[in-house]
Amino acid sequence: MQGTEVRALRKNEHRAAAAVTARALADSPTTVAIYGDDPLDGLAGLYAELGPFFGLLPSPQIAAFTGDCVIAAAGLAPPGGCIGAFVGAQASELMAAPPPGLGERARAHVFWAHWAQADLAEEHWHLGPVGVEPGFQGRGIGGALMRAVCAWLDEGARRAWLETDKERNVRFYTGLGFEVADKAPVLDVETWYMRRDPRP
Repeated sequence: MQGTEVRALRKNEHRAAAAVTARALADSPTTVAIYGDDPLDGLAGLYAELGPFFGLLPSPQIAAFTGDCVIAAAGLAPPGGCIGAFVGAQASELMAAPPPGLGERARAHVFWAHWAQADLAEEHWHLGPVGVEPGFQGRGIGGALMRAVCAWLDEGARRAWLETDKERNVRFYTGLGFEVADKAPVLDVETWYMRRDPRP
């Protein structure tokens, strides 16, 4: 998209990336299932989770900019550093326990547990969160962002894995070389697990 730059995030841009992805995902099915249908609750809960997250991830984390303003971002967790690694043995226990009530931040842990159980056993980079500023969606920014992510993956022969809760996202990621590996509900939210093997 003309006037948009796609590049790696700098350290002082992590909070802005977290804010953009929180706004983009504030009304997603997973967010609603955790925090309820008030988008302000979803935004506050997501930002509390994602604010530190981007700062903890090593480079690269890739974003789209207009001027100095972050308008889209994608986080990539390295092999051994994704959700399967940090939830680990707790996943079965979290899945067996009654889920916390709607709006409780611990309710997110139920999703993490399911994602950890489904996590790809092969070495991979875990993609997410990915989001485009709501007012800029539909302009090709997400496509430009993800093409840059996929180019980086292919350059290093890196495998990728992600979860998504929207069927239109499945079509979007399929067009970028991802394939559906599994599909299962989490707290009644249909969840697709997708992998992408590097292209030569």
